[in-house]
Amino acid sequence: MKKNKLTFILTELMLIVLAAFFIIRIFSDNESMKRVAVIVEDSGDKRWDALLNGLKQSAENNNLHLIICNTDLIESMEDEEELINEQLQNNVDAFVICPAPGKETKTMLNRLQGERPFILINEDTYAEEPSGYATVKPDNYKIGQMLAERLIQDDEEQLENKKIGVILGKAETEENVNRIAGLKDGLEGSGCEISWEYNYARGNQNTSEIIASKKQVDYLVILDNWALEEVGEAAEENKYHGAKIYGVGSSEKAIVLLDNQNIECLVVPDDYETGYKSMNEIAKKLRHSFYKMNSCETEVRIINKEDLYSKDLERFLDSSPRLMYSGRIAPSNSLTVLPSTYVTETLYFGPRNSSRRCCTGP
Repeated sequence: MKKNKLTFILTELMLIVLAAFFIIRIFSDNESMKRVAVIVEDSGDKRWDALLNGLKQSAENNNLHLIICNTDLIESMEDEEELINEQLQNNVDAFVICPAPGKETKTMLNRLQGERPFILINEDTYAEEPSGYATVKPDNYKIGQMLAERLIQDDEEQLENKKIGVILGKAETEENVNRIAGLKDGLEGSGCEISWEYNYARGNQNTSEIIASKKQVDYLVILDNWALEEVGEAAEENKYHGAKIYGVGSSEKAIVLLDNQNIECLVVPDDYETGYKSMNEIAKKLRHSFYKMNSCETEVRIINKEDLYSKDLERFLDSSPRLMYSGRIAPSNSLTVLPSTYVTETLYFGPRNSSRRCCTGP
C-alpha cells in the first residue's frame, strides 16, 4: 500500500514538473521580441541597403525586432538626441547609432549610456581620443591610405607636381578626420600635392558645378559615399577637365559608376558585416546585462572595374547593393519602419524613401 502511494506521489510530482516545463516554454515562446532602434542619416537612402541586410539577418538569428527610424539629414547632436528620446519613450530595448557630427555628441551619448545599451556603427564620435564606446566600423585612416597607395601605384612615374582635389564629408566627424589623415600620410613623398579640400554638403544641387569651378587638378579623391555618387555622375560630362576620380562608396550607384569607368577605383567598406556584427553584439548584451560589448574593425576592399566579376570578390559583393536587387537576399518580417509620430508599426520589405526626420511608434 505504501509502495503504491509513493509511486502515485512520484508520478504526480513528475506531472507537475512536466506541466511547469511546458508552461515556461509556452510563455517563453510567446514573449515579445526585444526591440532595437536603428538611427542613421537619411535611412531611406539606398547606400544603407547592405547594412540593413546585415542587421536583418542578425536580428532574425537572434530573435530581435528592428525599428528603422525614418530620417532625413542629421546635422547635429540635437537632431540625433531628439530621435533617441522619441525611441526611449517608445520603450525600445537598445540602439544601433551612427553618431552625429560634433564634439557634443559624445556628451549626449554619455547620458544615454545609463538608459539603454547602444553600439556605434561606421565611425566613432568626433573627439581627440577614442570614445570608449563599442563601435563596429572600418578603419577610416586605412581607407584614406589605400586610396593614396592605389593612386601612386597607377601613375607612379607621372606624379611629380601633379595636383589633387579632395572632397570630404561633414566636418567634425571621426570618419572625415581619419580618412584625410590617411590620405595625406599615404601621399607623402609621392611628388604630388593636395591643391584644395572641399566639404561636401548634401542637398546642395550645385556641388558638381562648385567642384568644376575650382582650380583645375589632375585627380579628385572623394572620401564621402554620397559625394562620390553626385560628383562621379557628372564626370560623364567631362566637367572636371579629365581629372581621374578615386573614391570610397558602398552603394549600388557607386559600383555602377566604377563599372561605367566614371571612376578609376573604389574603396568598398563591408556594410553588411557592420550591420551583422553590431546586431550580434547588441543581442549578447540584451541576453546578458553584464556582458561588455566589443568593438570590431570591419573589412575594406579596394576594387577596379576588372575586379567586379572575379570569384575572389563574390562573397564580398554578394552582401553589397549590386547583387541585392537580383533577389539573392530575401526580405524579412523582423524589420519595421516607423513612418511618423504615433502611427502603427508597418512591416518593411524594401527601400523606403521618406521626408520624415523623426519617428516613433505605439
